[in-house]
Amino acid sequence: MLRFGTVTSINPKTARARVQFAQDKMTSYWLPVLQNKTFKDKFYSMSAVGEQVACLMDENSEDGVILGAIYTAEDVPIIESEKQVSANFEDGTFANIDKETQTLTLSFPNIHLIGNITHEGTLSNSAGITSGGDITDKKSSMQAIRNTYNNHTHPDKNQTTTSTM
Repeated sequence: MLRFGTVTSINPKTARARVQFAQDKMTSYWLPVLQNKTFKDKFYSMSAVGEQVACLMDENSEDGVILGAIYTAEDVPIIESEKQVSANFEDGTFANIDKETQTLTLSFPNIHLIGNITHEGTLSNSAGITSGGDITDKKSSMQAIRNTYNNHTHPDKNQTTTSTM
């Protein structure tokens, strides 16, 4: 049977939670929280204490599964378009996909990517670029340019040679 309630406690290590049901104020045993994938590929998203959830329970409400969270009059969706997919976090960070404009927006103070990145298109930056390695384009590298021009000299106005850097 389908039942609605509020999460009262969670166990993030086992992806289980306890739920107090609104109809009779009964609190469930530890229920697994339904996940998208758990075998070879793994997804994880845990319910929060106080979150409204829908549960599929047996006839005695002794065993079941938390199907997922539901929006309420107090907890309303933050996106009002079926053309968007969004994950918004309590610290203000978010990931938003807009299918209409084909835009992925990430708002995080730090993003750590592991692996090679292939980019097609224009790269715009407003805060500069820092690199722990050499920077190259299809013609040369910045280090090769430094090696050439840092040892470059010119005669100054007194006809003496300027020093290298």
